[in-house]
Amino acid sequence: MSASKPKPEKQVQRARAAHLGPERRRPQILDVAFELFLSKGYKQTSMDEIARAAGVSKPVVYACFPSKAELFGELLDREEQRMLAQFGAALATGTMPLDDPEATLTAGFTSMLRAVTDTPEAYRIALLGGDDAEVAIETRVRQRRERHAAAIAAVALTWMEGSVPAPRIEAAAQFVGQMLVGIGEAGMRMLLTAPELWTPETLGSTLGRFAASGFAALLEG
Repeated sequence: MSASKPKPEKQVQRARAAHLGPERRRPQILDVAFELFLSKGYKQTSMDEIARAAGVSKPVVYACFPSKAELFGELLDREEQRMLAQFGAALATGTMPLDDPEATLTAGFTSMLRAVTDTPEAYRIALLGGDDAEVAIETRVRQRRERHAAAIAAVALTWMEGSVPAPRIEAAAQFVGQMLVGIGEAGMRMLLTAPELWTPETLGSTLGRFAASGFAALLEG
């Protein structure tokens, strides 16, 4: 009597990972790329590395972002929501007391700088991330800065109504927007590169006094 053939082992079918479309993959890939760009820099980070770190294939990464420059640009766009957001919100919550703008400006700068100390990595890549990047990225950084300046200029326009002659109020508001963004970015860079020298409160007060003097000079002119 012939021995019965052993029954083939039942194959265990592995569950396939749920398919995630590009829109659901994008935040995950951005998070992974954020860490790699911080640790290695833009030029030294490849799309292959981003794919491996995210646990996906390179085609999946390219389905979400057509190029590394586009990926980095999207990352900057995401991080810019934190950039100056606290500052702009603080300025927009009330009116600027034209006889003493220092208090409002100090509150805005201090609030912004506290946000920097809460998440320094996000601000570092948003402020410094484009330094070794492609021309397209540098253009994106400039565009981001212009958006912030325009938003603050719109707030400044309401401050100066009735105090600045109508023919030059638009130009004056644009100047204030550029000035405050420039001062704010200088403050953030200082807090990131020399945190031992400043606290958000001491630096915010210094920036507030500095900006208030410039604002007063503009109104007098």
